[in-house]
Formats: sequence, C-alpha cells, structure tokens
Amino acid sequence: MRSFWIACSELRSPSLLCVPWFLAYLLAHFLCPQQISAVNGDSIAHEDHNHPRLQKLSQVLALRSEVGNYESEFIGFDRSIIGRAGGDNQNLASNAPGQLNIEQGSTQFWTFSNQSLYGPKAPSTPGLPSSPLMTFVPATPDSPDERILYISLTTCLQPTPKTSSQTGPPGQLELYVSKSSGNTQPNAADKDYAVAIVEGFGSLNISVKGDVFFGISAPGNKDFTGVYNYQLTASVDRFYASNSTEPNVNFVDSDTSSALLYTNSTTNDNSSAADIKQWMNGPPPFSIFVQNIDNPSIQGMRHSVCALQNFADARSPAVIDAGMTSAGDGRPKQQFHVRNLNASSTYYAITAIIGNSTDSGNGVVGGGGMVWGSGSTFTTKSGMLFSDVVDKSAHNSCPDNNCALLFNLTFCSSVAYSAPANFSHFNVTVLGQKYDAYARDQYTNFSRSLQQIACDTTSSAQYSLARNCDDCDKAYREWLCAVTIPRCEDYSNPASYLQPRAVNQSFANATLAAQAANDPAFNAQNRSRVAFSQSRNPMIDSDIQPGPYKEVLPCSDLCYNLVQSCPASLQFVCPLQNHGLNYTYGTQKRGTLDITCNSPRAGISIGGASALKRIGTLVAWVASGVALVIMDI
Repeated sequence: MRSFWIACSELRSPSLLCVPWFLAYLLAHFLCPQQISAVNGDSIAHEDHNHPRLQKLSQVLALRSEVGNYESEFIGFDRSIIGRAGGDNQNLASNAPGQLNIEQGSTQFWTFSNQSLYGPKAPSTPGLPSSPLMTFVPATPDSPDERILYISLTTCLQPTPKTSSQTGPPGQLELYVSKSSGNTQPNAADKDYAVAIVEGFGSLNISVKGDVFFGISAPGNKDFTGVYNYQLTASVDRFYASNSTEPNVNFVDSDTSSALLYTNSTTNDNSSAADIKQWMNGPPPFSIFVQNIDNPSIQGMRHSVCALQNFADARSPAVIDAGMTSAGDGRPKQQFHVRNLNASSTYYAITAIIGNSTDSGNGVVGGGGMVWGSGSTFTTKSGMLFSDVVDKSAHNSCPDNNCALLFNLTFCSSVAYSAPANFSHFNVTVLGQKYDAYARDQYTNFSRSLQQIACDTTSSAQYSLARNCDDCDKAYREWLCAVTIPRCEDYSNPASYLQPRAVNQSFANATLAAQAANDPAFNAQNRSRVAFSQSRNPMIDSDIQPGPYKEVLPCSDLCYNLVQSCPASLQFVCPLQNHGLNYTYGTQKRGTLDITCNSPRAGISIGGASALKRIGTLVAWVASGVALVIMDI
C-alpha cells in the first residue's frame, strides 16, 4: 500500500484523483472472491459459474494483476473459486471446489466458514437406482450442535519428468486440516488431521461446529518440472469426489485391436424388479479409462476423475462403445468395447462415474465423480503364430490374427468373446451374423424335439420335480452357443488348458501348417486325430477357414447342466474322463483369474466376486440331431 501512496503523491491533486483508485484497491485487496461476486450481484450458485464471475473479477482485479500477486493463468482446467495463490486463506463454499495451480515446494491455505457449515443443505436430485456398487452411509456428528463436513482433494495435474529415465510419478500433494481458530494455516508440524493422498485422491469427514482451515502443500521434486493443479472441496451433504478401493471392471476378452470389458453387476439377489428394469433401460452411467502400462502420464493420479479425463490414453466415445447388457448371468451391467488398441499390449482399465450420474461440477452434490480401484490389467491378443518356445523368426512379420471379438449377437446373446475368424472372407459384423444364424438353425431341431415333451402339465406329471422345459431350453441354448461358437485364442499362446484345432489347414496368412513341424501339435499322431485336425463345428473349417487356432474348451458344467435339465428321452450324454472329456470340455482352475474354460458367466463379477470362483468344471461335437455325439479322438 505504501507504493500506492507514493504513486498518488506524484500527482498534482492526489486527494481527488486517488479516491476511486484507492477504493478499487481496497476492494480488490481485502475482499475474498465470494464477497467480490456478491458486490457485483453474482452468486456462487450461479448456473454458469465460470465466465460471469471471471469477467467481473478481471475488471475489479485489474490493478492487482499489476502488482503480480494474482495467478491469472490456468492450464486447461475448469475454475470455480479463484483467488490469489499467496499466503492468505481463501474461502470455500459447500460443494464448490477450490481449484488452483500450486508450485512445487509451496503451500496454499483455505477456510470453510461457520456460516457455510450451517447453511442450507443442497436439495436431493434424481440419481441411479439402488446398487451394491454405490452405497453412501452418512456419518453421525459427535454432538447435536455439530455437523459433518465431508472433505475431498483430487489432483488434476502433476509435474512431469525432466528425463525419460525417470519412470515413477512425483510425490503426492499433502492436505492438513485444523478445527482451531488459533491455527488458521495448518501444516505438517501443526495440524489436527493429515489426510493421506493416494494416487491423486484423499478424503476425510469430521464433526465440527466452527470454521475449518486447510493447508495444501506441494512437495519439491528435483527430477520433475511444472506445477500441480488440484480441486479441494468441502461439503455438508456428502463427498464431492470419492473413491472405492474395489475394482469395478472385468476383462472379458480381446482380439488384436479391441477389448471387451464389463462392470460388476449393478444388482444383487435383493434388488427389486423395478431397479433391474431401470438399470437396463436407463443410459449407461459409467465411464472407462484405458491406459497402456508403458505410458506413465496418469501414474500417481489414477484415483482422480479430473486427471483421468485429461490424460488417459482411451477416454473418448470415439474409441469406446458403451451400453447396458445382461449377458452371461442375466444381471444388469455396463459393457465397454474399447477399440484402436495395439496387439500384444498390456493395459489397465479404470471405471468412474463423472459427477453424480445426473449432473457434475460446481454446486452439485457428488459433482466431482467417483473412481473404482487403481485399474485392472489385461493384454490384447498378439495375432502371432508361435510362442517363443518355437522358432518363429520366419513368422513374426506375418501375423495370423485369426480370432475376432464377437458380442451383442441376437440368438447367442451370451457370446462375448473372440471366435475363429478369417478376415479375408468375413468382416467382424458378417462373421457374427454367420455364427449366430448357424446356431439358430441347429436350435430348430432341438425345439421340435422339445415340443414332443409334456411341458404344460401338472408338476407330478412332468419329467422332473426339480427342472422343467424352460430350464431345458435355457441349458441347451447355453451349451449350443458355446459349442457352435468356440472361444478362440492365439495359436502362439502356450497355456496347457488350450486345445489346438484345425492343424491340417493352412494358416489364414497362407503359410502352410507343415512349416510348423517343430510344434508338438503338428506331429503325425495329432494330425490324424479329430480333436486336433478339425474344428468342433464343421462349418468353421468349410466356410470360415481360419486355419490352426487354439480353443478355450467349454466348461464341463455346461454339459452336466444340460443332461440334468432335460428329459432322458432326448438322450443327452456327456463324455467320460479320459474318454473324450479332456479334449472336449475344460474346468475352471482354482487360484487363477485366467479363464481356463468357456462359460457364459466367465469373467463376470457379482457384487465384486468374480464368477470364475463360482462356476464348476459341456461340450461334445455339434451334430445335426439333438443328442450329443462323442466322436473318435
């Protein structure tokens, strides 16, 4: 202020000319941003909270920008409460994030006032139907005259490495909280609470009745350059931003350029029919972010919605198709088809909700969104012919790529995995239609046979007291789709549970199978055995012609369930152990998340528990009739 009076004293009539300057200076220097907005007739709950306030602030704070105390530039982020990044405390209001850049090695301070604490709570808004994925239990104040304050901090930007040799993320921001009017600028040495910030997110709820003070410190990182950007939010309603440690994404399958993923089921056994219908008919609420593990851009910020929105590799609807599905277990879940991926690459996927599913941003309860877990990893298929165990020097430059990801089929709606393909003959859409039509044609024979069974009769006259014709029909559909549309894996995959198929054919890239003489599957004995030399479905070899591939065998439970669910008169039988079962059916191995046998429920999670843990251990060869036929192997 001394420099202000010196500047005015140089004028001939300072007492008159400096009055308006002095008033503007006082207004800019001593009033917080919320008070300035109030002077101009604005409100923190303005429908468009950015541009009107910024325009008025820029007029009132014009003089301040000359002094150099105001940080006016932000790096591509939404701004709500804007203030100086100096040593003075800045004010927070409920559900209105304070967002600023902060230099490394510096600290900024904020205040949530008693007036905001006891202000009106936000009105309830329409939300998602009840779900085990999203539960909020309000905390209880310590005394009747106190309120719960929900505090959250998210990191939206962090410094970047100075050199490529630095692979880890910089240090996390630090958040300190004080409830004492005697400590308005809490720090590491003097605070009531220290909030742990993990992967760019931290939260705390406390019972209070007075002003609450916050200190945010940015660590110094000698190997990194640039600033942090964060959102600090306090709310009397619930957390503005939140995080669940439980992952909410399940890898279903991939081909060489895309992957299919599901969220956990959004309902459970206690969900009402109305909730299930609302989930299936409503818009898909979740977003997914997919990142190549070799790209470190979101390391250290994987729990932050604003960071994922800005830096994840795959985050745009242009490369992600999303929708609700009940495939597999009949429960609602969200499906993501992520395209434009690289072959033989490992990614991690993170699911989130942007805002509270109906609205987001400043003034919205839960407007900062929610993130589940730190990412579930998956690897795309390589499309290569041979693994490192076999000399593949002559084949690496000529990938086979004979597995195509199929889903959303009309008849075989439970199919959501890669099937044998030949892209020289069919694109993915036509291929899926061909498989689906073939399965439907096979079902016609079964349907005629089932019509001969006395289904519409009293329970005592039915073929079983435990199962009925509907159970038989469902079991047959599941079995039929699994055997007519086998689950395909790279021929180069060396896993022991995979069954080589069609080894007498040329590969889809026109190389001869005979060139693979060093592969045990191509020895003379195996080339003469049906289980190795042919596909399970004869249409695959005659029409699609994918060449040699490996199959994830259907789970034996599919066969057992079919035999148990249908009348004995249909003559369904399953092969015996060591007499065909091991070449036609698989079992889900315990202690692994790998899908070691194919089932409509493989990879699906209910309430956070993978269906892989619940399925047991069907498939003979497809025949033109109804009965299962055990072929010579």
